[in-house]
Amino acid sequence: MRFLKRGSEQTDVGDFWSWWPANRDRISNAIAAGSFDDRLVNDISRAVATIHPAMAWELEPGQVAGHAFCLSPEGNAELRQAALRWRSMAPPPDATWEYHASKQAAPALSGLRIGDRTFDLTETRAISSWDEARQRVDVKLWHPGFDGAPQPLRLQVAFVFLDNLLGEDDVERWIGAIDLLDAPTGGRTPDELKAEIERRSHESAGDVRWVLGTRERPDGQTEIIVADASLKRIDHPFADHHVTISMVLGVDRMPNDAEAEVLNAEEDDLLPRLAGLATYVGRTTAPGVRTLHFVTEAPQAMRPMIDAWAAPLPDSIMPGLPARRLKVAFDRDIGWTFRRDLGLG
Repeated sequence: MRFLKRGSEQTDVGDFWSWWPANRDRISNAIAAGSFDDRLVNDISRAVATIHPAMAWELEPGQVAGHAFCLSPEGNAELRQAALRWRSMAPPPDATWEYHASKQAAPALSGLRIGDRTFDLTETRAISSWDEARQRVDVKLWHPGFDGAPQPLRLQVAFVFLDNLLGEDDVERWIGAIDLLDAPTGGRTPDELKAEIERRSHESAGDVRWVLGTRERPDGQTEIIVADASLKRIDHPFADHHVTISMVLGVDRMPNDAEAEVLNAEEDDLLPRLAGLATYVGRTTAPGVRTLHFVTEAPQAMRPMIDAWAAPLPDSIMPGLPARRLKVAFDRDIGWTFRRDLGLG
C-alpha cells in the first residue's frame, strides 16, 4: 500500500531525524495493522515540513527492507537538494526501513483509483521515439480509461503510470515530451516501454550531444549557439549557479576564421582549469562578443581559476581588433532557466 502526502507549512516539530527514532515503529506497526489514520498522516507531514514546507512524501514497500520512506521532489530542483541532504543524514537501512530521496518504481503495476474512476495501469500503451540530441524518450500514451475522462485526470494517470513504471528520477532523466492519445494504439506494453528506456540509457551513458543553432537577440542581431543538449539538471542537483565568461571584442561584427581560432584556443585552455569545479554548457557568439556558459555548485572556487587563466593573456591577441576585455557573471539559477535562452528547453 502506498501513502502520499504533501507538506504545506512550517512547523516547530524540529529536525526530522530527531523525530524519527521515536516514531518509526509507530508507522511500521500502523502499516502492518492497516490502521493508518489522519492523525499519523498529519504527524508525518509536520515532520517532513521541517525538511522543506513544500516537500511531498510517500511510504511504499522497500527493495531490501520491509518499508521505504521516500521523499518526493516532484521535479523541483530546490526540493531535490533538500531531499538529497535528508537522505545523506539517514541511518543505514535495516530489516524494517530504507530511505529514498525520490519516489521509487513500484514492484508491479496495479490499479489506480481516482475519484469514481479506476485505471488498471497494466493496460497503458505507449508509442515512443528517441530524441538523439537530448537523449530522452518522447512518449505518447493511451489508456482505455482515457475515454470520457477530463484532460487533467488523464495527465495525472499518465504521470502516476510513469512514476510507478520507472521511478521519479528516471522519469525526469529519460522521459521527454509526454502526449496523450485519444484513440487506441498498438504501441508498447509497460514492460516493453521500460525495456526500451533501459536500453537507451545504457547505450547513451556518458555521451555528450552538441547542437548548433542560431537565435535572434533582442537587439536584432544573430547569435550562434553551440550547446550540450544532453546535459540534465537531475545529474547536477547542487549546481545551482550559472556562470558566464564573456570575451568582449570591441567590434560590432562576428569574428573571422583567424579570430575564431584564437577564441577557440582560449576556450580550450580554460576548460581543463575548471574541470571538477564546473560543467561546461556551451557557448554563444554574437557580433563583438563570445560567451562561455557553465553551471557549478562552487562559484567561489571558480574565481581564482578564471583569474589565473585571464592574467597572462595580453590586452589584444587578435590583429585588427581593439583590446578585448572579460566580463564574468555569477547568477544563482536553481531552475536552470538559462537553458531556454540557449534553445535547450
